[in-house]
Amino acid sequence: MKRAYFVLLAVIAVLIYLPLFTAPSPPALPTDGNGHLFKIHKLMSSGWEPWIEDWYSGFPFLRFYPPLSYLIGAFLGFILGSDIRGYAATLMLTSFVGATALHFYLRRSGREPYVAPLVFLLFPWHLGVAYIEANFPRANSINLFPLFILALLWAAEVRERYLAASAVAISVISLVHHSAMVPLVITGFVLLFENFKRTRVLSNFFKVGGIFVALTAFWYVPFFLERNWSNFWDIYRHLWLFRSYSVSPSYFLEPVGLASMLVFITSLLVAYFRGTLRRRTLALIALYLYLALGYYSPTPWIHSLPVFSMIPPYRWMDMINLLVPLLVADALTGVELKWRLIGGALAIGILIIGALPYAKPVSPYPQDLMEVAEFLREQPGNDWRFVVHPAVSPHSYLPVLADKDTLNGWYHEGDPAEKGHLRMWYLLSTGHDASLYLKAYAVKFLITSTNITPGDYSKLLKIGQYWVYASNVTFVEPVRAVLLGDFYDLPVDYAYLEDPSELAIIPPGTVGVVYAGNPSSKEVESLLWNFLEKGGTVVWVPDRAGCLLGICSLMGQINGSQLSSGAFNVSIFAPFEYEGMAWYGPVFENVAPIISAGDRVMVGMVKLGNGTLYLVGGNLLYHSLYWNSKKEAKLVFGLAETNGSLNYTLLSRSDGEYSLKISPSRPILVRISESYYPHWKIKVNGEPVEPIRDDRTGLTLITVSKMSTVNAEFHDPFMSLRVYSAIGWAIVIVYILLEFSWRRGSWPIIRRSDK
Repeated sequence: MKRAYFVLLAVIAVLIYLPLFTAPSPPALPTDGNGHLFKIHKLMSSGWEPWIEDWYSGFPFLRFYPPLSYLIGAFLGFILGSDIRGYAATLMLTSFVGATALHFYLRRSGREPYVAPLVFLLFPWHLGVAYIEANFPRANSINLFPLFILALLWAAEVRERYLAASAVAISVISLVHHSAMVPLVITGFVLLFENFKRTRVLSNFFKVGGIFVALTAFWYVPFFLERNWSNFWDIYRHLWLFRSYSVSPSYFLEPVGLASMLVFITSLLVAYFRGTLRRRTLALIALYLYLALGYYSPTPWIHSLPVFSMIPPYRWMDMINLLVPLLVADALTGVELKWRLIGGALAIGILIIGALPYAKPVSPYPQDLMEVAEFLREQPGNDWRFVVHPAVSPHSYLPVLADKDTLNGWYHEGDPAEKGHLRMWYLLSTGHDASLYLKAYAVKFLITSTNITPGDYSKLLKIGQYWVYASNVTFVEPVRAVLLGDFYDLPVDYAYLEDPSELAIIPPGTVGVVYAGNPSSKEVESLLWNFLEKGGTVVWVPDRAGCLLGICSLMGQINGSQLSSGAFNVSIFAPFEYEGMAWYGPVFENVAPIISAGDRVMVGMVKLGNGTLYLVGGNLLYHSLYWNSKKEAKLVFGLAETNGSLNYTLLSRSDGEYSLKISPSRPILVRISESYYPHWKIKVNGEPVEPIRDDRTGLTLITVSKMSTVNAEFHDPFMSLRVYSAIGWAIVIVYILLEFSWRRGSWPIIRRSDK
């Protein structure tokens, strides 16, 4: 009988994900699906490389996204012959494990153990996560929620031999989806509060925690140590994100919401009138439903608080997938078999009807995208990327089909150049020219199904609904100016250094410097002086009155009719007005004028040390942004720009490695189209050099003085942790197998009296 029940659980787990298992390969998964499927395919084809080139401008693979769902999916994909089958089989496996864990948890806690696991498997919310949002790791984590509660129960029962199994179960869930741990810990503490009062429970949890750390350190240690390189959105501060990540009350009026609420309310009433209702379960359901409303709740500000701001509101709803089945178990505990069967059949029937909207076949990958992939595959070279606009998940799977790198990607957390990429996407989406960014990222082909401003890109051909634009790009390009101080995103090519101290790494003469704003410290002035003293060029653009290296600016009204210059055509300037009023900005006195503003100087020059300091007043960088005047921005950066060109040959390029031969016309700062990350080791002619991050694009800067061979490798300092963790996993699993062998005693999911 019991074996038949577990077979039933397995059959249902298989059936609910059978549409994914039988999907065409490659499939067109909804929403997030193809982005997750890519990761499984990448693991199947290349293993777990610490740095991959396929997405963004290179990124540390799975550094900031929990790896276990993908590792299991890749392993099963090897066995079953395709990534989509590995994807589906992982969901089947985790759902069966979760339902089985819920069965044994209910048996241990003395509640009806047979109906609730079936309700858990068929509950529409997690099926929506799997089929509508297609958030693969999150769906797996919801499937495994009961295993976490059971693991806490093992740890709280003061049985030494259960502790290793408890640690393994908790480790598995935390490596499937780390953000699920917060609501799970809260739920576990509330549901098992009495169990935690037992003696020695605290020492048990210390032991479980120690094993947990050993098993998960390979991912959590680099995650926490390098979290400043991740890009987690502050959802509450972005209204459109906050609203879209909140559960609208209208959800509960849809078939899936109505079915879920009907099972919830019916179970609540039955449990209440039978006296078997556990109020803490009801309290948790009410709490999580309220938090899931997020933007739509009476107190949306709650989600700005530290713990709540970490979790998108709709993810609190995930816990309902566990708690409603627990409520069903409470309602049916002690009920005669006949009524349990009737109640279970009704609940399951209601949920099946509610879940019917998810019962749709998975379509094949779009034919026009297949043709786009074929076109890209035929293009020569590997020192370029392509980008598809708008950026949606199916485009993230194109590197698998095209065997070319893309700037698209999916799940921004791991993208170390995300700020620059977002600026590029913003320009594309708002109809502005994004050519500067696209070329910096070596995007040779811009592919779009919407209207864009192509800029320096020429229309090449149309494939289905997609127009293909092309441009000549280079993987390495000279940088003629760097911006320090305040950041301005202007339509001129330059690098930005957020940390002015990095200027000390750059040899004067290889690039000019624009300093925007007033110096923040004496250390900054010293850096600029050293750069000038050694022959460098600095352009100072103050935004208010102040002094730099003994030269001071003062505020004055700028009148366009009073501008004069023997070097520049002053008619290029936009009106010096602000909202119809006069424009005020810094001006100078007692300096050699380049552009005069009456009896004062708006742009001037001073020789300092062996270098040249240009002084640009009028708050001209802001003025060029305010009036969208590209000519003004070009004037400012033209004062700093150094001349120079280069030729390069890409010798090799693969995940975490590239080799170049660069021939510059003079010593020059170059930008390499590879995302900067701390663990890149770069050698120029065999000598280590310190790379610099271009904080505008997120790419890598180095200086090259002559014809040079550049070799770069990504050395992940945390790779050894994978080996140690693998040894730890092997030891713990062997211990569990020996400790709970059938000859010695019961497995941790059952008690001896249950056999």
